[in-house]
Amino acid sequence: MPHRTALETAVSLATRERDAAAQRLAVARQGWIAAQLQLDQLETYGGETEARWAVQALNCTPEIMGHHYQFMERLSHAIGLQKGVVAKQAGMVATLADRLRLADTRRQSLLQVHDKRLEEQRRALERREQKSSDEQAALQYQRLAAGMMGGA
Repeated sequence: MPHRTALETAVSLATRERDAAAQRLAVARQGWIAAQLQLDQLETYGGETEARWAVQALNCTPEIMGHHYQFMERLSHAIGLQKGVVAKQAGMVATLADRLRLADTRRQSLLQVHDKRLEEQRRALERREQKSSDEQAALQYQRLAAGMMGGA
């Protein structure tokens, strides 16, 4: 395994942190969707119950009416609680989305620095190779020139 630089280790760590943040965000989004679906079900059920009640209310005793209103009050309370859950989940999704953006920005910054250093190393190597090639060409030219002078 090749030797890893501190910068490569930092990029690797930043990548893992970004991936973990993405996973946490995905889980939070699933929770928000589930909470929203449950809220939708409660609201739909409440609407259907009210629609049925409108037809039956004319033929009910006051005691049954009282039970219905008490049930609808509890259902409204449950809907209110579920709206709070949905809002909390939405806030968590927003917070985790921000954290993911920050983690990804950090990773991208480290990658840019890493890529810049690699490019600098590549250019330095090319310069060394060019210098070596120029020196070899100069030595060869000197030998050739010395050989021509000595042979003349």
